[in-house]
Amino acid sequence: MQYVYSLPTSALYTGKGLVGYAFGPLKQKDLAIDYVEVEKGHDTFMVSNKITRTYYILSGSGYFTIADRRYDVSPGMLVEVPPKVEYCYSGNMKLILLQIGRWFPANDTHTKWNPDVVPADFPCAADDVSWLIRLVRLRIFGKSPINAYLRLNRRLWHNLPASFTALGPIRSYGNFLHKFARIQGVRAQAFATHFL
Repeated sequence: MQYVYSLPTSALYTGKGLVGYAFGPLKQKDLAIDYVEVEKGHDTFMVSNKITRTYYILSGSGYFTIADRRYDVSPGMLVEVPPKVEYCYSGNMKLILLQIGRWFPANDTHTKWNPDVVPADFPCAADDVSWLIRLVRLRIFGKSPINAYLRLNRRLWHNLPASFTALGPIRSYGNFLHKFARIQGVRAQAFATHFL
């Protein structure tokens, strides 16, 4: 049984202003711990549906914008962001991120770009995700086939054992799903909810 975890050598996720590394898989199924190196900030504002996120600032300085209010942060400070609250962060910092509740593809809704990271004239169809954006915008009979795809993957992901989701190819697939969710969120439309 593993009791001690080292910093992973490869990043789990990257953004335009940060890179994140995940410890684990941990034995506590509802806890995820990441180490995040922030150069500029998180590229989008976001709202978590179910996950509480707590950030501990190891070094550097910056600020969090939570519910349209700015909070300056420095080393030794702790920032807690509950579900259903819009937030983002900017600066040059090293953070420890504790997430209560495992991440799943439809958890995060990305509401708008962070102007500290992404210029105001930034086009939506950006670099390596342009074909993904076109795929997300695809409609068949007025509906997106991506909705069903993400719902199915969310159900499957929740039923997979943690040891399986920690495998390299599965994590890569999870990153791919995360990219879909981020693109979908930046468009500010929730595909997971349907009203008849």
